Amino acid sequence: MLTLDVEKVIELAFVSCPFDMLVDTYLHRLLETGINPEIGLNRAVLNRFDLPDFVKVARIFEQYGVRCTIHGPFTDISIGAIDTEVRAASMRRMQMALDIAAVFGAKSVVCHSGYDYRQYLDAEEEWTGNIIRSLEELVAYAGKAGTRLMLENVFEPDPRFHEQIFSAITSPALGYCLDLGHLKVFSSGSTLDQWLDAVGHRIGELHIHDNHGKEDDHLPVGQGILDFDSLFAWLKKRGMQPIMTVEAHDEAAVFPSLEGLGYLLERYPLIQCGSSGG
Repeated sequence: MLTLDVEKVIELAFVSCPFDMLVDTYLHRLLETGINPEIGLNRAVLNRFDLPDFVKVARIFEQYGVRCTIHGPFTDISIGAIDTEVRAASMRRMQMALDIAAVFGAKSVVCHSGYDYRQYLDAEEEWTGNIIRSLEELVAYAGKAGTRLMLENVFEPDPRFHEQIFSAITSPALGYCLDLGHLKVFSSGSTLDQWLDAVGHRIGELHIHDNHGKEDDHLPVGQGILDFDSLFAWLKKRGMQPIMTVEAHDEAAVFPSLEGLGYLLERYPLIQCGSSGG
């Protein structure tokens, strides 16, 4: 039985929601429930909305005391691209996301590296140099916006690229967003322990969702096979308090996802969502 009040979990955590869905469908429900969103800025959002549209919603958030994080665009985004035009376009999109983050006073902005080993087998060194330079620029830009940049693991097969990036960029303004679901499905040749040993000290955010080890299902915690207990025990031992974002991909999964996180927080009470670690 869950003894930790779900309302407390809602207060502590963030829940992913694309901005267009937020505006078109969920804004009033969000205000009623007190949910704090991680606002997704996908290609449809950035093509449809202008800065004044975000300012309007940010003012509503301020009125109701809503906090938020931002998930930057990722489809077609490659900030380590070896094609200079692609890299330049990706950087413009990410800077746009950081401008929007400044409007909201967002706690963090999550980004993907865009790395895919199938494309860069013969250009890993060039790609690594490019993404380090890009992230240095974006970290400086994020500082002006008053937010932190969080680099999420997605298709990287192991932690070596993240380790090289964090070794080169020591600023605490760049943190690591650990996605255990992505690690299980897309980095199956490496283990959670390997990632924690390499870059665990830079964890500033977690994306919380479960799966069965085959597909990126985005199930509520406890409905899959992921070993959240080992991760949370590791964080608790070190007193780390990362931002935590529940990534439910449909409305019906939101409250089961929050309840699943609640069970974890019961077992590991030192972990407090909404704080920044790393």
